[in-house]
Amino acid sequence: MSAENSIIKIENVTKQFGAFKAINNVSLDIQRGSFTTLLGPSGCGKTTLMRLIAGFHEPDSGAIYIEGNQVNGTPVYKRNTPLVFQEYALFPHMTVFENIAYGLKLKKVPANVLKEKVEAMLDMFGLQGLEHRYPKQMSGGQQQRVAFARALIIGQNILLMDEPLSNLDAKMRVEVRNDIRDIQQRAGITAIFVTHDQDEALSLSDRIAVFNKGTIYQVGTPWEVYFKPNNRFVADFVGVANFLNGEVVGVEAEDYIVKCADMAIRVDKTGYTAKLGDKVTLVIRPECISVIPYETGQGNYDNAWSGFITRSSFLGRMIRYWAEAGSMQWIVDDSSPSVRGYLEGSIRIALDKKKIHLLIGDEA
Repeated sequence: MSAENSIIKIENVTKQFGAFKAINNVSLDIQRGSFTTLLGPSGCGKTTLMRLIAGFHEPDSGAIYIEGNQVNGTPVYKRNTPLVFQEYALFPHMTVFENIAYGLKLKKVPANVLKEKVEAMLDMFGLQGLEHRYPKQMSGGQQQRVAFARALIIGQNILLMDEPLSNLDAKMRVEVRNDIRDIQQRAGITAIFVTHDQDEALSLSDRIAVFNKGTIYQVGTPWEVYFKPNNRFVADFVGVANFLNGEVVGVEAEDYIVKCADMAIRVDKTGYTAKLGDKVTLVIRPECISVIPYETGQGNYDNAWSGFITRSSFLGRMIRYWAEAGSMQWIVDDSSPSVRGYLEGSIRIALDKKKIHLLIGDEA
């Protein structure tokens, strides 16, 4: 990504609280007009970095730039980086209209302009007809929309969001996150979103920065982070994966031969630099494996083993199987459960060599 297009630049930033190093020499470029998610487990540093950008904390070392200007020491109200919190933080004694208009009133915006801008926000967030309600008269999803509208009405082109959907039920979370993404793209704002929810990160983001222990382990598109993780932590944290430890015992023109326990597995070489004798870990997503009725026969597969299903779980859009095949237990997702229903008993596991991700040495 172009450095010239960065709207926020974080350069070698470290932040400690007592003996605890919450952020350890982190660098990150946020591209103008992008949706960037800071993803990681609780206590990994993602919220601390968000608060450093907003100005609620100051770095112990390193620098933060917004629009090319270093903002170390700049107070919160001068950074133009509104932050939407997990708690809606609406004024309970104010109506929806008054909550959204609050920032404009502080700036003494003329009444006719204020009304026009608030009405535009009501329309953008689907809040028409609710302007005279108080927060206690609204659902959690509606309150969260008011919080977003209040943050955006000032006209800033950066919006920070710290786990803003965590108080919503599952269906409402999906609805509101779709609204957020749609509005972010239509308005062209730069959004930075903190979450520990992998589904949210994958569905919303242009780029994801995966955090752990105060450092960034990988920055990439959702596809890169999911299918081409840099290391085992990222592979394990983002989604579900089968991990097979092994050794490269053969190097052919197009393939590696990897010995995992008593199985020899073919892996496409493209993009990898493993050598004979390297210790590796194979990362295989459940949806990248085929489970085949045993009576179907041998077939022509890169890698295939006989086995049997030990248990299954119906998840609506798919059936997840736990199966023993070769010398391993596998997690396999069948994304077409309506076609053939449940499988039971003896099966075959088949694996495309191009759908295996290889972690070499320290990555594993």
